[in-house]
Formats: sequence, structure tokens, C-alpha cells
Amino acid sequence: MNYLKKAIVLSVLITAGASTVYSQSSNLKKAATNIQKFEELKGAGSAELGKANLTTAKEAIDEASIHDKTKDLADTWTYYSLIYANIASLEKSSESATKAIEGITKAKELDKDNKNTANIEVAGQILGQYKFNEGVGAWEKQDFKSAYTSFNDALTYLPGDTTLTYYSGLAAIQNQDYKNGIEKYKQLLDRKDFSSHKLVVVDLPKLYLSLGDTTSAIEYAAQAAQAYPNDNDAVIQNIELNLIVGNESKIVSEIENQLTKDPQNKSLYYYLGIAHSSANDSQKALEAYQKAIEIDPNYADANLNAGVVLMNSVREELQIINDDKTLNNNQYNEKINALKERIKPAEEYFTKVVDADPKSESALRGLKGLYDFIQDEAKGQAIQAKLDALN
Repeated sequence: MNYLKKAIVLSVLITAGASTVYSQSSNLKKAATNIQKFEELKGAGSAELGKANLTTAKEAIDEASIHDKTKDLADTWTYYSLIYANIASLEKSSESATKAIEGITKAKELDKDNKNTANIEVAGQILGQYKFNEGVGAWEKQDFKSAYTSFNDALTYLPGDTTLTYYSGLAAIQNQDYKNGIEKYKQLLDRKDFSSHKLVVVDLPKLYLSLGDTTSAIEYAAQAAQAYPNDNDAVIQNIELNLIVGNESKIVSEIENQLTKDPQNKSLYYYLGIAHSSANDSQKALEAYQKAIEIDPNYADANLNAGVVLMNSVREELQIINDDKTLNNNQYNEKINALKERIKPAEEYFTKVVDADPKSESALRGLKGLYDFIQDEAKGQAIQAKLDALN
């Protein structure tokens, strides 16, 4: 609507400044008068009421565009583009959109003194909105290739529009055109004011991975973690990608360096635990999670991971014990009882999570596995009832 108001004002200015031209052609004047009336009605939310004016404007500008006195005027093609852009938008007409594009091209060529620049831009904005709507229609039909083309065309007339750029990237990604998806996403990296900026930054490394470009994936994962140091997805992605390529010591060192500057940061200990866990060092992972819990006993994520790490390490030791055929019954029972004692802290970890979120399936399953192992049938049944209630 703001674009439309701008068009109305400029139409008045052009009408006042081109009286000589209009005296030479009543059709150009008629086109200008009627497109102005249409835009006024459109701006008031009554575009349907202005259809007759738009039709009159179209008929008049068609005549003006072939009249010897007006066919080579910038004013003519500026109005031509405004009229046909509006028709394209109102009637969803690709033919009219093509004519609007033709009008914009000719208007720019003829507008030597840039008198019509603002109105040409308005025509482009209307056309850009038409292309955007066209892209949305293609998206809804899951024709992502056409959606990308339309969104990208709209950017020609609405350059730098963050929503259009984002939608263009999404459409390319849905079409598995990762190269163009990356190009669009990278255009948004400096636009932290964009509402979906974090999603773009975090997803960009994944797109590079889809192209097999691990080096770039790691580079942009590091940027995402730096831009959003408190975002779980961004930080974990950076950790995991570095671990994939064998950068365990690098990522652990980076986190530990940050901890020297901020030793009470529970999130850093949590991420350190993830790094150690991903590197299959369960003992160091557990110690890191425990540090996070010391800082905040109710830290649900750290409690959950501490419980999982402890359960997994006990499960691995249980497998070793079961495979050891040299143990007699007394030795076997002694080791099993030791494991039961060792696993007990997991109950507190998982319970903390359930206290915060009674529907945490991961924590409930952790408790169920714990009670099954220590053979506490009553508690196991109570937890199973809670799990059943989730389904």
C-alpha cells in the first residue's frame, strides 16, 4: 500500500509537468487520469471498483503507445508499465506481466532526464509483488523449480528484499538446487535484523555438506556458533562437524579456553560434554556434564545427557562382564552389584528432567531402563505407566 500511495503522488506530479504532451494526445492524458483513479481506489482497498478505470487506462495507453506523437515518449511507456503491472497483479496474467516488463525496459531507455524514475520503480514493485504471488502459487503446488524462478524474478524489481531472498533460497533447496540455495542464503548473512537469520546461518553448513564441501561447511558452522553462541543447534553443529574431520583436540581446546574466561558458564561445560561424548570419551563427558550441573542443578539438558552417558557406560561394562566366561557366580554377582551402585546417580539426573518436563520421553525411558537393571519392579511399572500415557 505504501508503494501505491507513492504512485498516486507521482502520477499527479507527472500530470502537472507534462501538459504539453497531453495536449498532443488525449489518449495519454486519459490513461494517466484513469490509472490515477484506479490507484486511488486500490489504495482504499477497493481495487474491484476501479476495474473500469483500469480497462479505460489500458485502452488509452495501447493507442498512445502506437501514436506517432507519443509512442517514443518516456511518459507513455512509464504509464504503460504501471497499467500492465496492475493488470498482471489483478488478473494474475502472465501476458500482462510480460507487457509490463516491456514497458519498464522502454521507459528506462527513453527517460533520459530520469524524470520518470520513481514511477518506473513503482511499476517494478507492483510487478515484483506479482512475481512473488506467482512464486507462492507454484510453491503451494510443490513446483519448487518454478517457485524459485518467480521469486528470483521478483528480486529483479525488489532487490535486497530479505523475505524474497529467503524464499528463493528455500525454493532452490526444495528443488535440490543447493548451489543457488547457498547463494541466496549467503546474501542474508549480514542481515541479522532478518527474522529468520539464525535459521539461515545454522542451515548454511548443512547445504555445503549436501554438496560434499566439508571445508566450507566447517567454516560457516564456526561463523554460526560465533554469531549465536547460546544457540544449541549452532554450537553442537560446529562441534560435530569438527569431530567428523578429526578436530577433536581443536574443538575441546576452544571450549576450554572459553571456560578459562568464563568458568561459571554452564553451557560451555555442557558443550564440552558433547564434544567429549562425540569423541567417545564417556568419563570426561560425564565430568563435564557434572560440572554444568554443579553450576545449575536443574539444568535439564546436562542432567539428561549425564544420565544417558552413565547408562551407556554401564551398559558397555555389562556387556564385557557378560562376555567374560572366566567369572564364577560370586565374581559375576559382585561386579553386577558394583554396576548397580555406579548407575544410581542416573536416577537423580533423569528425575530432574522429569520434574521440569513430566512428558520427557527420553528421561522416562532412561528411568525405565535404570529400574529394570537394578530390578526395582514397582518403580519400573510406575514409569511404564507414564510412558504408556504419552501414546
